[in-house]
Amino acid sequence: MNSPESQNTFKPKQALAPSPTLYDELVGNGMEELAKATIAEIAAIPRDAIVHDNGCGTGAASAAVVAAVADPTAPLKITGTDINDDALDIYRKRASEERWPASAQHVDAARLTFDNETFTHSINNALLFVLPNDGIDAVKEVHRTLKPGGVALFNTWVFTPSLGPVQIASKATRPPGTPELRQGLDKWSRAEFLRTVLEQGGFLKDNVDIVERDVYITTPSALKRLATIVWSFIGGTSSVGWLKEDEESWERAVGIVMEELKKTPGFQETHDGRCVLKFVVNIVTAKK
Repeated sequence: MNSPESQNTFKPKQALAPSPTLYDELVGNGMEELAKATIAEIAAIPRDAIVHDNGCGTGAASAAVVAAVADPTAPLKITGTDINDDALDIYRKRASEERWPASAQHVDAARLTFDNETFTHSINNALLFVLPNDGIDAVKEVHRTLKPGGVALFNTWVFTPSLGPVQIASKATRPPGTPELRQGLDKWSRAEFLRTVLEQGGFLKDNVDIVERDVYITTPSALKRLATIVWSFIGGTSSVGWLKEDEESWERAVGIVMEELKKTPGFQETHDGRCVLKFVVNIVTAKK
């Protein structure tokens, strides 16, 4: 969920422990809004689709698929896979409560256990950029398990409003020369890089379409709570991890994140104290 680069185990006492529940609070309705925007780029999902929700997390993309079909009598079938068992537990509970035609399995996206040509659709929501080898191994598996004529959907961030604020907070509260947070993500904003990844994964260049879209998300948290979660999730993810000094500077860092979030394009605070954030995303449609 937060992919630290360091083996350093120190963590400030104020830092919230990452968990699927806390991640859901951080992103609010963002994963579902991202999935909805992604699915909107293709023709209607047919009633008899066989869908792979790859890296399903707690079920955002599956919820969007079910809403897109919106036919309780449809023979739709969804298989969610993830490597986080806590997320899968939440997914299974949600699928049961909301009566999704879905099951969930612990499966690595780079080593899928399904037969060739199993799925008509593969939804890869906020997945590629958290995988090793630029996600190429996972794309190969997606291509392998799609039926001929099947459709794969991917998305990546072009602009993430939380990243700049934590980078500014890190620079302001840490010693000069401290490694910056979340380096190397800029490449995922470039359509040509994404196209290369998809081609190396087996999709033909002419069968890959990429568009840029704005996605607005609403978090359930007030601004200070949101800034605390953001700093907890991202503040310790550089190559050196958390510093001892981060305990002393915790409130200052969170305050900087708050002020910088308010400066990001599209930021709003709702009348009931929640936050609205604007993201910009690349949406990739690839046909086999």
